[in-house]
Amino acid sequence: MFALDTANALEAVPEPLPNATAAPASAGVPPLPVADEPVLLPEAADGQVQEGAPAYVPRRTPAQDYLDAIDRIEGEFGPYASELSDLYLGLGQTYLDNGDFELARDAFHRGVMAVRVNSGPNSPEQTNHLYLIANIEAMLGEQEAADQVLHNVYFINSEYYGEESLEMLPVLDRIYAWYELTWPTGSEEPKYDDYARMRELTERIVKVNEANYGEHHIETARAYRRLGDAEFQIVRHLTSEDWMVAITSGTLESRGGGSISVTDHYDDARKAYKKCIDALQSDPSTAPLELAEALVNQADWYLVFGRSRRARNLYQEAWQVLAKDTEHAELVESFLGQPRPMHFVEPPPAYLDELPPELEELSVDVSMTVTSFGDVRYVEVKNPPEVLSKQQLGVIEREVRETPFRPAMKAGEVVTTKEFIWQFAVAPQVATS
Repeated sequence: MFALDTANALEAVPEPLPNATAAPASAGVPPLPVADEPVLLPEAADGQVQEGAPAYVPRRTPAQDYLDAIDRIEGEFGPYASELSDLYLGLGQTYLDNGDFELARDAFHRGVMAVRVNSGPNSPEQTNHLYLIANIEAMLGEQEAADQVLHNVYFINSEYYGEESLEMLPVLDRIYAWYELTWPTGSEEPKYDDYARMRELTERIVKVNEANYGEHHIETARAYRRLGDAEFQIVRHLTSEDWMVAITSGTLESRGGGSISVTDHYDDARKAYKKCIDALQSDPSTAPLELAEALVNQADWYLVFGRSRRARNLYQEAWQVLAKDTEHAELVESFLGQPRPMHFVEPPPAYLDELPPELEELSVDVSMTVTSFGDVRYVEVKNPPEVLSKQQLGVIEREVRETPFRPAMKAGEVVTTKEFIWQFAVAPQVATS
């Protein structure tokens, strides 16, 4: 499974209270005592422990402090006082820190109820509680329950803001980020349904942008690209990570067959990338570099699935976009003059499992030939460090050979590059964008 990561997945969630030194800022909430202070026994005037005093007073836990504060608030203001939502959030965080996941989930549910009673059933204030519940469900292996919680997050916010409101964009981005952090794309964790949900989220992002900006706006263009990337992740999942794609009679087939049409996802991605290009070309504020990048992304898409002629035409068009612009002409060589991994697989996955600490920051120089069709040949790790075994070197070389590369261009033409040196990070970090 995966490690519970409340800090990354919940950007707006308050930090857990260290040692429960204070309650969350809420009117009428008494401050919580410090749990780690020593417990003093009552003493007589001569310094001796008073007769009848207990020999041992157990230290209080942060959870007990929260529970006492909750009892006081409920006694004074009732079982659904507005102050309780923050207290239940802190209580749940404390249970999480202790590994008491069932108790934590119950605390977050009680916080949700307090929000709904005071602010309404569709109040966005309950969002942080719901994300923490989704984390727990996923960590416990209850994927359908986690999906339902995320569906509720979307429903609550769409009812509050409106499905096509711009306020929904950060909501959708956060749900998408949750799925990507929980089941990273390209790893063994996500299944087809997970990729399909992420694709659905990007479709909703597209609709919000279209409704507010129109189809020919730069923000809508970027949403189209995200949709194309989401479709690509499905294609990669269905055709396996080693890019074994069978192209027969104009259709694509996943290795081992299956009832899901890879061709449909391929076509949907192609259409999304084409819409991205059309939107950028229609927006006068589009920078030449962004338009060129969209063109080469579509070219990459064609090339990785064997449509080399269409790919070459788009690469050449991207070259011309930069070459004819006086402010960007010098970027042609740095942007298109060298091979590079296609953006669909950036950053590359960690190729070596269970890396020792000395390899985590290691990079090696890999020599290769990248053909004009994007094929990688004659791969060799140059001057390999002694800490890498022959088996590990073999893994690196095999994975590099199977990585689709964008070919280099010279004078506007796609060319083969021999003895190209690529700095390969043995344990690359996953980037977010």
